[in-house]
Amino acid sequence: AKYPGYFIIVPLLVAMCLATGIQRMIYVDDPEYLFSPVNGRSHDERRVVEALFPQNTSYNFDIGRQTKPEKFGRLIVVTKNGKNLLSRKVWDEIIMLDQIIKNMTVLWDDDIWTYEQICARNGRPCYPNDMLDFYPYIDQIENGTFKLEYPLRIDRTRQKVYFTGALMGGIETDSDGFIKSAEAMAMFYYLDTSSRKANLRSQAWEYAFLDLMESLELEHVKLAWFTSRSLAEELEKNTTTVTPFFSITVVIMLAFTVTTCLMADAVRSKPWLGILGCVSAAVSVIAGFGLVIYLGLEFIGINMAAPFLMLGIGMDDTFVLLAAWRRTNPRKSVVDRMGETYREAAVSITITSLTNFISFCIGAITPFPSVKIFCIYTAVAVLFTYIYQITFFGGCMALSGYAERRNLHGLLCFPTMPKSQASGRSWLFKTLCTGGVNPNDPDNPVDNREHAMMTFFRDTWGGILSIFPVKIFVILVFLVYLAIGLWGCTQVKEGLERYKLAMDTSYARDFFNTDDKYFRRYPLRIHVVMNKTMEYWKPDVYDKLEEIMQTFENSSFVQNNELTECWFREYRKQTQDGPFKGYFAQFDLSDPHDYIQGLRFMLRFAPFSTFEKDIKFNENYTSIVASRCIIQATNISDANLEKDMVLDLRRIADSYPDHHITVFHTLFVFFDQFILVRETSIQSIGVAAAVMMVIALIFIPSVSCALWVAFSICSIEIGVIGYMTLWNVNLDSISMINLIMCIGFSVDYSAHISYAYLSSDGLTANDKMKSALHSLGMPIFQGSVSTILGIAILAFAPSYIFLTFFKTVFLVILFGALHGILLLPVLLSLSDSFCKKNKKAIVTHPFFVPPHPSANCKTPPVIITTDNYNSLSVVAKDVKRKLSGELNQEDAWNSGRDMPPNDSSKNLLTNLTNYSTFQERGEQVNPAFLPDEDEEKDVVPGRIAPPYWPAKVQPEERCLHRRHSSNDVKATPLRLSKQYSVPS
Repeated sequence: AKYPGYFIIVPLLVAMCLATGIQRMIYVDDPEYLFSPVNGRSHDERRVVEALFPQNTSYNFDIGRQTKPEKFGRLIVVTKNGKNLLSRKVWDEIIMLDQIIKNMTVLWDDDIWTYEQICARNGRPCYPNDMLDFYPYIDQIENGTFKLEYPLRIDRTRQKVYFTGALMGGIETDSDGFIKSAEAMAMFYYLDTSSRKANLRSQAWEYAFLDLMESLELEHVKLAWFTSRSLAEELEKNTTTVTPFFSITVVIMLAFTVTTCLMADAVRSKPWLGILGCVSAAVSVIAGFGLVIYLGLEFIGINMAAPFLMLGIGMDDTFVLLAAWRRTNPRKSVVDRMGETYREAAVSITITSLTNFISFCIGAITPFPSVKIFCIYTAVAVLFTYIYQITFFGGCMALSGYAERRNLHGLLCFPTMPKSQASGRSWLFKTLCTGGVNPNDPDNPVDNREHAMMTFFRDTWGGILSIFPVKIFVILVFLVYLAIGLWGCTQVKEGLERYKLAMDTSYARDFFNTDDKYFRRYPLRIHVVMNKTMEYWKPDVYDKLEEIMQTFENSSFVQNNELTECWFREYRKQTQDGPFKGYFAQFDLSDPHDYIQGLRFMLRFAPFSTFEKDIKFNENYTSIVASRCIIQATNISDANLEKDMVLDLRRIADSYPDHHITVFHTLFVFFDQFILVRETSIQSIGVAAAVMMVIALIFIPSVSCALWVAFSICSIEIGVIGYMTLWNVNLDSISMINLIMCIGFSVDYSAHISYAYLSSDGLTANDKMKSALHSLGMPIFQGSVSTILGIAILAFAPSYIFLTFFKTVFLVILFGALHGILLLPVLLSLSDSFCKKNKKAIVTHPFFVPPHPSANCKTPPVIITTDNYNSLSVVAKDVKRKLSGELNQEDAWNSGRDMPPNDSSKNLLTNLTNYSTFQERGEQVNPAFLPDEDEEKDVVPGRIAPPYWPAKVQPEERCLHRRHSSNDVKATPLRLSKQYSVPS
């Protein structure tokens, strides 16, 4: 307040310096890195498989034996109008399409490249699209004279196996298992990534492939396509598409804050502070992001949700500070008013900022890089938002206070006429151009009207909630809300399906939908690796291996041994009944040397040469140190089944610890997220909730209030999880960010209202509730609406990521606000009343003590409140005699004679200082007390008088005829609660 310029200029200069860090941004968009847990088991499984069976795309590529995502272009051809794909017209277009793709040229490194030059190879030729081998027979296939088996065709003429189940979709088969019709075909164009140059060259081909697919329009088929870069590009598009929404959000926020900061009093209106609150939030985000980027942390697209959140958080603090400022005395100096504002609001905004900061810090220790990076950026942004609110915005509020003290217009800053002096002016002039306080009559009611919304929450809203049946109704509605939320929690689905990373209008979303429709029956070829040197030539070893493989094949997620590729099973079959049976007869296959020699002979010939990729020999080929089989997953239709499949296969592998079995697929890296997200979410939410409860206990010195805050945290979290599930949001790394954030947000409004309730000087529980709503009802309304407006624009973003942010934050803020202004006031007042139900009050506060007669009525009276009453010597005697009244269930006094029926402070003191009131009760100043004879000794001139006078002091000597002013009362040495005043 004394030096506001420093607190405005210095933070702005710091923000300008830190903002330069944005130019050093390291943008990361690799979905596998961002959305897979760093401690996922699949990372170890991949290292095992790659160490034992490395794959080089330049000569030994196999699509079923991939260990990491490669560069590729994948195409799904679907017939229009659901027609049969097995026709000449359709296949002519498919062959033409294949030639167009293969002939497509790419300019890279000053050379022209085609697919044939940069393709992934299995031997010399490019890895083929097997189904095109049947093009010469398409007429026979169409008329039914040539039939294709499903799901596997073994062509002994070509010595080749065709996995029709994975290459054809929308299949209809006849009674013999032959394909009658099909609707879709999958085509693959894998690229060489064996070197850095090859990888960059293949990436250039992918971009050309995408451009080509966008430009093609065929007569009989429609296309769905995808590349290895598609998900990364979609993440980047998510960021670029949501950026323009930020400017719209700022405009909406500015309009709302300016509107809600206006008052009928043009001087006390604070539209500029509303705007500067938005500026403070925006500047703090820029400064926080710049600092984190300077520290070297990567930047991700999801971070673009943080500015929307910070606008809401920053404006929440702004409204709390403004509400505290409005409750200060306008006649005091700006320094004193700022001190009172910070004394009242600092605890609330500190609690909320601290809880938000800690909740994001807890999120930063999760194993998901996307969650970790977002939470670090947002935690620092929350910290800077808090700092800038108490420095930059505080300085701006001080300047506004000086303008208010000079009676300047809140918007245009010109001297303004008080409303009490504008009685002859027009309605428009009085509405827009008057305000402030008349210096000649500062106490007149015309110039001292309270904010309409604040009085609404105290008198109307608080009055409604004070009605006991209304409280019961609120609790019943809450129980219904909680029951639905708990049921929703039982329906939670885990996992972030890959298609959700793509935008709604993207070609990638169309590809995933098409793939899910036609190719989910046989989706995954899974590695089963036995990383142990074993004596495969021994019958008991073979039997054990066969038992292991049958256990995998009997899994409900496999259930098909015909699609298993296992070299030792095929080797035995060939030695017993195969084209090389006679050759193998010369070997003693129980001998290690002969067994390996015969095996190496078989691997020279197709199709058995494929198994060479599945056997790891030692250096001198005298033993087999590791081997691999490939099993086929079937009917895996959604993320929950993918998670269950991985858990089941790992369970089987772990049940044979002596064989060191590893199961793996490249997508297991994503599936680990499905497995760990529930456990990680529970741990993070649990830790965050516990920390929030501890913070609430520290800052709110009341066990009951702190427990209600803790209850609100649990209730809001249950509601958000349950209702987001019913709103089609899965429990995944995106929603986990929001659930962790929910912990911090759920404390905000609960802490605000609980602290205000505890700080209230109200006589009864209902009075405290009304006082708390008067103090913070409007800031909670403003903060919640501003936060929802801040993220509302995300509801229109064509992205699951940002739509999930909107849904979860909307639920958090909605439930948090309703708990703050509806449920929690009811619970606090009921629990307070319940505690007092069977407890007799010690004293009826406040009460009035007139001066001792020896002072000749020159000393002003004393107001006894709870604080100073406890210091009087008569407390113990009052308690012993049980002199005070008793509260009933409605917080009213049982005895109408012992306490005036109107419990408002002004009327109470008016009655107590009225002569006729005391005449009615005889000698007693405070009608709640009936002294005994031994109380005469308590009257000693020169000390504080007891709360009554002994009988021997006559009424006419008690100075009751004198009416003291409020200034006299405030001048007393005892503290006077601001809730009480005496009419002059």
